[in-house]
Amino acid sequence: MTDYLCISEKPTAAKRIATALDERGKPKKLPVPRNFGRIPVWESMRNGDRIVTIPALGHLYSTVEDSAGGWHYPAFSYKWTPSYLANEKNKTRPFILAFKKFGKEISNVIIATDYDLEGEVIGATIAKFACGQDLANVKRMRFSTLTKSDIVNSFEHRDPSVNINLVNAGFARHEIDWLFGINLTRALTLSIKHATGRYKLITTGRVQGPTLRFVADRERDIQTFVPIPRWAIDARIDLDGDEIFIEYNKKFLPSLKEAEKVVAETTGRDGIVKEIGPRKITQKPPAPFNLGTLQSEAYRHFGYTPSRTLRAAETLYLNALISYPRTSSQQFTAAINHRDILTQLTKCDPYRVRANKLLAKSKLHPTFGKKKDPAHPPIHPTGKKLAGNLRNEERNLYNLIVCRYLAIFGEPSIKNGLRLDLKINDHIFYLRGMKVLKKGWLEFYTPFGRVDEVELPDLAVGDVVKLAYINHKQSYTQPPARYNPNSLLKKMEEQELGTKATRASTIDILYSRGYIEDESINATDLGFAVIDTLQKNSPDIISIELTRKLQREIEDIQAGKKSREAVLMESIVQLKKILEKFHKKEKIIGVTLEEQVQNLKQRQRILGKCPVCKQGELIITRSIRTKKRFVGCTGFYKKLCDWSAPIPQKGYAVPAKKNCKHCGFPMLTIRRKGKKPFTICPNWISCPGTPDEVIDNYRNNKAGALDAIVEEET
Repeated sequence: MTDYLCISEKPTAAKRIATALDERGKPKKLPVPRNFGRIPVWESMRNGDRIVTIPALGHLYSTVEDSAGGWHYPAFSYKWTPSYLANEKNKTRPFILAFKKFGKEISNVIIATDYDLEGEVIGATIAKFACGQDLANVKRMRFSTLTKSDIVNSFEHRDPSVNINLVNAGFARHEIDWLFGINLTRALTLSIKHATGRYKLITTGRVQGPTLRFVADRERDIQTFVPIPRWAIDARIDLDGDEIFIEYNKKFLPSLKEAEKVVAETTGRDGIVKEIGPRKITQKPPAPFNLGTLQSEAYRHFGYTPSRTLRAAETLYLNALISYPRTSSQQFTAAINHRDILTQLTKCDPYRVRANKLLAKSKLHPTFGKKKDPAHPPIHPTGKKLAGNLRNEERNLYNLIVCRYLAIFGEPSIKNGLRLDLKINDHIFYLRGMKVLKKGWLEFYTPFGRVDEVELPDLAVGDVVKLAYINHKQSYTQPPARYNPNSLLKKMEEQELGTKATRASTIDILYSRGYIEDESINATDLGFAVIDTLQKNSPDIISIELTRKLQREIEDIQAGKKSREAVLMESIVQLKKILEKFHKKEKIIGVTLEEQVQNLKQRQRILGKCPVCKQGELIITRSIRTKKRFVGCTGFYKKLCDWSAPIPQKGYAVPAKKNCKHCGFPMLTIRRKGKKPFTICPNWISCPGTPDEVIDNYRNNKAGALDAIVEEET
């Protein structure tokens, strides 16, 4: 009998692995010392071997500064240490104790974390630091789904050692991110302190800075955009009493004179149908989902931010409903048994008919995209029955993934695009129509692949039609659109900033630091200040080229082209040059940033004009006596207005930038970590939109009545 210690990434995954590897499917939960808390340690028996599976909880080890002396920069000396020592709020100490205890008893260690850069670092640090193992002797399980068959197969055919290049690349990425993050953050923060004596944490990093630069540059383009006037032709024909819009062959005309000429030469004239041109459009099935395209489609159909989509996808993966989501692949390998997955999907009512129709084919040929990922296939369902405890967003995402999977086996769709050319006194107008001749893959992508058909009127070449109305209308050229969370993530992907696993969290950090705001993303005054100041005084900090270069060097480590040590030394040399230049202009940078910090703090408190006195502004403030938060009018200080109202005490309160539809008061949004934001009217006591029970609870002195309603809504 051989004992194995299996390192898993999360408690849910650990239980699934232990259950799959146990011959009876009933692993034993081992007792642990009291100071281990409730750490689940599972014991499975397989072919006479004993397998002990213990979960991690994210990264149990992280990089910290390896020197004393307080806050200063540059800081190039670091070490790997338990995360609970690096951050007192981290609760991972019991997990490390469990790995250390069983690591002393069991010498055969297997890493079964997610097979990617992050998973390899999690597993390797535990095996090396907690279990005291030489990584060359540590075995590796590789799987893309948490189904029993995949887990058993990965155990029976485990790799003889970890992927050392992948480990080194993962270690290097964490170390480089720490070096840049800690030094640049300290430089910015200390610049304010040294210049003004004030303290304000200003963070940036290897990827944060360039990403913020995208937003600031786009906002600057919008603000400096000069609209140019242009004219369009608005025309309609009369067919049996119905007015039908027709499109002039030039979408816009550059001058009013040209527009007036078109109107003058066509007014009162009849039109003649000169040509009806059909155009057959063949559309191939879409490529399979990788993480980027899944996030894009989820935003388009449901409005889910990239980070929200990733969280929901990870839940589906841990429930063994889909394959590993953090993949960039759009190409399936021959190892995936599509016929078996489709057979399993026939047991699900929403997909039964479509899955059976695909199974009737003699061969199944999924479409391929351009991107490859040797570690994992594209995102696809496992065929496992849908769990009953999923939230709506997880069910929506699962439905999208299954429908996309079904669609990749469909035939091309064929549409007939029709264009009717109408001539009115030498001016050409168009009528366009669309008819689906063959649904093909669109049938399987329902309801996400819907096409709206537009019928053309029953006209033939030579028919005469009456012009019912024509005139010109002025418009202006439009500035570029602001980024939203999805388009910003796409921009990061195009520019090779960050990884598929970290891009969404980078955008979330920019929101949390107050650098960007709103779903239609714009840079705040602080965000602009950071970018403008650095662009002028230390442009390398926000250099897209430098970030891209570092990312490619990490990929070279993974490919075995460069050593971890060489890339780290190059990074330190580059960082040292940046910090030397920064230090020369530290005071100038600090003064500029501090001014914008104060402006931002004030702006984040003001909701808008007071509807009561119409002179002051409603502002979020705190009582000097009770220290409680409330909204009041600034007219109070000038004895113009004494309106005020209590608001929830929990969460982060910010202006909602919209007015209440019931009473017109400017509203505020309560943001709470891990929960959906909730918007509330500050005039809730008198607002017609406030539920009666909320007011009753408040008047009956029920503690936390306001916070309770926010909690319930979120």
